[in-house]
Amino acid sequence: MSKKRYLAVRQVREFMAEQPDECQAQYLAMVERLEQDGYLIEPFAKKIDRDVFELRIRRGRQIRVLYCYYESDMVIGVRAFVKKTQKMPIRELREAKRIISVISRGEYHE
Repeated sequence: MSKKRYLAVRQVREFMAEQPDECQAQYLAMVERLEQDGYLIEPFAKKIDRDVFELRIRRGRQIRVLYCYYESDMVIGVRAFVKKTQKMPIRELREAKRIISVISRGEYHE
């Protein structure tokens, strides 16, 4: 796979900025690896849906960053949250899909 460029929407950037330092450090390390390799494997990431993947941060708390691949060289972090149950919260998945849809239509603005 080729190198990718990672971008995060405002909600992801703001959410991660509020997390403990060790969570932020793991997030940045995983993003760097994602950009370098173009993909991540379990247990660091998992495919959730046809075009939605989750980055798994496990430093004291279970943080998830939902992301998608966009065009050929970009990865976009679209939603971040603390996971409190075994199952993927449907509300978070729906919101991620909504943001992906807005981005794919070229209508996303911060």
